[in-house]
Amino acid sequence: MQAAFPGCLLFKVMNMETTHCTADAKHIRHFLNACNGNWHNCIYVNCIGCQTPGLCKEPGFLFHPNQTAAPLILPLSDARILFPRYPEATECLCSITAEQFRMMYRDFLEEQHFPSSYCPCIALLKAQENACYDW
Repeated sequence: MQAAFPGCLLFKVMNMETTHCTADAKHIRHFLNACNGNWHNCIYVNCIGCQTPGLCKEPGFLFHPNQTAAPLILPLSDARILFPRYPEATECLCSITAEQFRMMYRDFLEEQHFPSSYCPCIALLKAQENACYDW
């Protein structure tokens, strides 16, 4: 790369992205076991039109039911780090909106007693991480 000023080196500044997973390692292991390490086996939840702006910076999340049919959650920012390719909605089992996810798991989510203004991705992720360490 040629410098604009003699004797100066210019470096391209890369877009600063998250470089570490936000989910706990034990939770990630449970999620990967459930989907056999393949995001194509997951359901893509698109959070466009999220009703909790500011609480969550995620564009969406992946989920896969565990052995009791409860949804295991993985934020898309973590999926970007864990998988060699970024998950595409069209390449997952199916794609739904956050509102459809809430309707599908309405009874389950009500049992969790999350605040009314919760983000299902963040609230479920925290609850599932806590369950990993329920000794």
